[in-house]
Amino acid sequence: MKLLKLSLQAAALSTLISTAALAEPVVTVTLIDKVGSSTSEVPEMGMGTGGDMAMAKMGVNASPRQVRPGPVTFKVTNLASQIVHEVIVARLPEGTEKLPYDEKTMLVDENALQSFGAVKEIDPSRSAALTVTLKPGKYLLYCNLPGHYMAGMWTVIDVVP
Repeated sequence: MKLLKLSLQAAALSTLISTAALAEPVVTVTLIDKVGSSTSEVPEMGMGTGGDMAMAKMGVNASPRQVRPGPVTFKVTNLASQIVHEVIVARLPEGTEKLPYDEKTMLVDENALQSFGAVKEIDPSRSAALTVTLKPGKYLLYCNLPGHYMAGMWTVIDVVP
């Protein structure tokens, strides 16, 4: 009887481990009014901040910033006090230092990037989720409401094998 109980426990543990191994990566994304610190790991991406994100008025935080290829779920929460935001997931072309940005409309040219999906119009204090399948590479998470990208509403994640 004791051997049967141990076998059942081992089977349950094996199932739990294999289920965890098959679970898709989850990236927690928070949208905020003000970035509190600078980081040398984040490129400038044409913002004119010299890479010092402490100068940004808004921000996107992602955790983790590195995931494996395959289905990735982005759980997005808008922590902004009064501002609606969105999150677009787009692949960054290699060597990108500056995105195509229209200063008149204050928007990134979405047609110039390979987009994988978006969570649109997230009200303050609300959450939403998006699951997309990603291949290895760098991906930009950004808000493309007028002026938001240049105010700091973006971050980069890496998809690595």
